[in-house]
Amino acid sequence: MQNEDDPVGEPGSRPMVPALPKAFAILDLVAREAGIGFTAIQKTLGLPKSTVHQLISTLRDIGALQPTSDGGYLLGLKLCELGTIAADQRTIERIALPCLKALSMEVTMTCHLGVLEGDAPIYLAKVEAEQDIKINTWVGKRLSLYRSSLGKVLLAWQPETVRERLISQIEWVARTPKSLPDADALRQHLVGVRARGWATDDEEDMLNVRCVSAPVFDRQGNVVAAISAVGTVLQVSPEDFPELAKRICAVAAEISRNLVHG
Repeated sequence: MQNEDDPVGEPGSRPMVPALPKAFAILDLVAREAGIGFTAIQKTLGLPKSTVHQLISTLRDIGALQPTSDGGYLLGLKLCELGTIAADQRTIERIALPCLKALSMEVTMTCHLGVLEGDAPIYLAKVEAEQDIKINTWVGKRLSLYRSSLGKVLLAWQPETVRERLISQIEWVARTPKSLPDADALRQHLVGVRARGWATDDEEDMLNVRCVSAPVFDRQGNVVAAISAVGTVLQVSPEDFPELAKRICAVAAEISRNLVHG
């Protein structure tokens, strides 16, 4: 699994994969000229026939392109799905931000909104509290699925097949003595997370840092995001977890209601 400190997605951080711009050029062309055929795609983009054939075949296989009865192509339903998810994520961010600001002021802790992107959680929004000790986080930071409270929440409510696939991809790194050691320990831990409705990070990812997270649900009852409050051990003791979680769960429920009602 990708380490959360690896700058994946930052412009210029890694060499570009040559096929990706070509594939997106095909998608962009089909978006502008629905039903366009193979020959027109190849001539318009000036790519070798073999390259266009391979790219179109791959895009069809993953559901990004859909063939028409007369030999042309339309954008596939997979892109509709991804577009809807992308729009929902932006909606979640807009709806959640006022709630996060109020929560941060109330608990005097830095608060985040995160979603699952691929095989890792990522922060969509951050509200930093006025406090002497700052926690080093940022929008776009990727987190651990099993060492972060936010990751645990996003993992806990996944369908079993998805959850098991994600667990199987984890690279187990003990950042602290409190980090969960293996998949069996994580599975047992997630049972407790689902039972109580929230998750904690008790110095599991970084010493002297504690965090509590709660899930955000969509209208179908699926967990689409999570919110968290993070602070130092001086701010939060394990005895504080239940009361802090009660407030975070209430805010997460408010975001869920606002998300459902638009």
